Amino acid sequence: MFYTIWAVKAFRTNNTNDMKFLKKLLKTSVIILIALLVLLLLFILLIKKTPNSEYSQLDATDKKMFDELTQQYQTFQKSPEQIWASSYHYDKEPLILVRSQKNRSIWRYIYLVNASKYIDTKKFKKINFPGNPYLNDVYVTKSLGNLSLEYWFPSAFTYTSLKNREILAFKYYPELFDHEKSFPNFIYFSMHEAFHLNVQQNWTYDKYGDRIDNYPYNQENFNLLRKEYELLDRGLQTKDTAQLNAVMKEWIDIRNQRYKKWPQLLKETNSEAIEGTAKYIEYRYSALIGEPKQLITDNTGKTISFSQALEGVLKSEKHHYLLERWVSYDKGAALCYILDKLDPLWKSKIEDSPNHKGKTQYEIIKAYYLK
Repeated sequence: MFYTIWAVKAFRTNNTNDMKFLKKLLKTSVIILIALLVLLLLFILLIKKTPNSEYSQLDATDKKMFDELTQQYQTFQKSPEQIWASSYHYDKEPLILVRSQKNRSIWRYIYLVNASKYIDTKKFKKINFPGNPYLNDVYVTKSLGNLSLEYWFPSAFTYTSLKNREILAFKYYPELFDHEKSFPNFIYFSMHEAFHLNVQQNWTYDKYGDRIDNYPYNQENFNLLRKEYELLDRGLQTKDTAQLNAVMKEWIDIRNQRYKKWPQLLKETNSEAIEGTAKYIEYRYSALIGEPKQLITDNTGKTISFSQALEGVLKSEKHHYLLERWVSYDKGAALCYILDKLDPLWKSKIEDSPNHKGKTQYEIIKAYYLK
């Protein structure tokens, strides 16, 4: 009996102490949260500063960014069909550019480009670009209110919704303009991510994900991959239509063998469709501005074949994971180049939506040989 009474008293005492502790903790948390909000407000209103309104007065990083953006817009306005299609006007699409000091750090200020019809810009500062017809709708602000909360997160980009329109919010910083680095960089990275949103927003190829589960890391698959990559190299090099047909028909046969043996590998065609086309526009653009990028390079920047790149992946188990998805970026772009020669209408066939099932590069090539 004594033990029972003691236990009840102890429980009541502990329960009371716990309640006092929780109230104190809650009060402290609220005070800390309010303090953080006040500091955030002061940071935005007092410490953060927007740049001057003239291009000539911007800092070096902002000037480089707008110079590269101007080159993008000029090239897309002049030759959209040579990059993707005449209907894709990247130079007219809205874009949010978030300035940070370092990779993935918090933002300093925000530029809105081609966004005036999606947000009231009267309260923002207009940036003037004398003699530049491609940047006539550029504004800057310290913050977009609660819309810019995501810019605090350590990410390279996100999407911001303005008037129910998803807009790419791309974070840039000085290192993105160091062209001695192959990746990431502003000129191609921004274009690549914008393509995903502006062109591929309704594509469903990756609806259920495009990563391959239970990838067959075995010699049988590796040997088939060697044949496939060697045929891909030949397909890229040949200009003769008859030879190209023979090469790609054999390529399809190898692929079909792999997919029959391991059906899960079919997911790589989704990565090729999504990421391969986004890489493809990078390569097409680079050729137009006179700085052609090579499909495959080694660590020194030397151009290598797909077969050589594959051997580099296969010789080290720690690199095998690249086969599950990452190799599909350039492999998909290579297939786009081959389709340029094989089927000029392939871009309309790959267009995808919930109401219209498109065809991946693999499916387009496969259908070509089933005629």
